[in-house]
Amino acid sequence: MVSTPKPGAGQVLLKILCRPIHPSDILRIQGMYGDNPKKFPFVPGLEGMGVIEELGDGVTGFSPGQRVFHIFKEVGSWQEYAVASASEIIPIPDTISNEVAAQFFINPWTVYGMLETLDVPKGEYVLQTAAGSVLGRMFIQLARHRGVKTINLVRRDEQKEELKAIGGDEVINIKTEDVVEEVKKITGGKLVYGAVDAVGGALTKVVCSSVRNQGTILCYGVLDEKPEAQVGVSDLVFRQVKVHGFHVVKWVESFGSPDEFREIAATIFELIAKGVIAPLVGEKFPLDSTPEAIRKSLSIGRGGKVLLVSVK
Repeated sequence: MVSTPKPGAGQVLLKILCRPIHPSDILRIQGMYGDNPKKFPFVPGLEGMGVIEELGDGVTGFSPGQRVFHIFKEVGSWQEYAVASASEIIPIPDTISNEVAAQFFINPWTVYGMLETLDVPKGEYVLQTAAGSVLGRMFIQLARHRGVKTINLVRRDEQKEELKAIGGDEVINIKTEDVVEEVKKITGGKLVYGAVDAVGGALTKVVCSSVRNQGTILCYGVLDEKPEAQVGVSDLVFRQVKVHGFHVVKWVESFGSPDEFREIAATIFELIAKGVIAPLVGEKFPLDSTPEAIRKSLSIGRGGKVLLVSVK
């Protein structure tokens, strides 16, 4: 047991109510993430929502009991209480549930940022790996909203109809189909305008071969067993295919002003409220059942983002 922290000047004390379990959280626990913890004991959890329990001196514009979202950069969200700077918490609209609000940043902002970065013209195709994930489904929804067509790579046939039902244009099973040949058929030989890859490994090389000359691939995850990506040298040299990393926090840090962050936050909350993108809520576990929740989050066909919840 540890004592409940006290907020200092300009801070608030949050009672954390709901936090998602992301693959990046598990990779950090395993010491396989890009910014692994340097101090221990370490509390995982990159994002979450809660209510304001107490205001520090000088804090205005917020009130005790108000629901807010927070990005947990230094201290993780997998705990009951945390102190946060009042300038870094985001009020949650009444129309959005705790379970959805807890997922506000990592997945929706990654989807939004990657589509902004690729800037795929309306009517063109973009390809994504791990399309059956919670993020992959949001990618389909937002791409469709923007008039962009999607080719979605999955490992199980039963995911095909699921993804088409939410707006996926084409779905390819990487286990049973020749991805590059199918992409050529779908695009009339043009290949895709760009791609996003969460898997890495040998699949990245397949993705490279599916992107047209001078196209761009954004690598944003490493779900493959080996933490590396394979690429075809001929694709890089002769076809000038570009492979870049995408990290949502780094993308946000590139913003020119806090106003840009607030504008995008308002846009994404609006997209969620209107159902344009719908974070998928999975099974909920109490905080003291974290090991069981992690096992569930790693299971195939879990049906949504696994959440750790506390009683209000």
